[in-house]
Amino acid sequence: MRPIRIVLLALFALLAAPAVGPSLIAQAPAATESAAPTAAPPAAGAPQPGSALSSYTPQRTMRAYTHVFVAFALAWVLLFGYVVFIGRKFRRVEEQVDALARS
Repeated sequence: MRPIRIVLLALFALLAAPAVGPSLIAQAPAATESAAPTAAPPAAGAPQPGSALSSYTPQRTMRAYTHVFVAFALAWVLLFGYVVFIGRKFRRVEEQVDALARS
């Protein structure tokens, strides 16, 4: 029973840890940005620098992916529960086989 408690505590600690999103990574200046920018030709169909489409960039946050993290956590909890369930059933079968072998 003790290993189950340890695993559950570790799982809850992982779920409670704050997720680091790409917004924190994007704030760090890259080494290539300090170099002189080279003019690359715009791709066909790409918005031009002065157009309204190029001025809007959505903010990237991890809040949009909360449901994905919850789904993965739920899947891991269900998988762990299934493994524990199968382990208990297997232990009972082993006890029955041992009892039959002794008699």
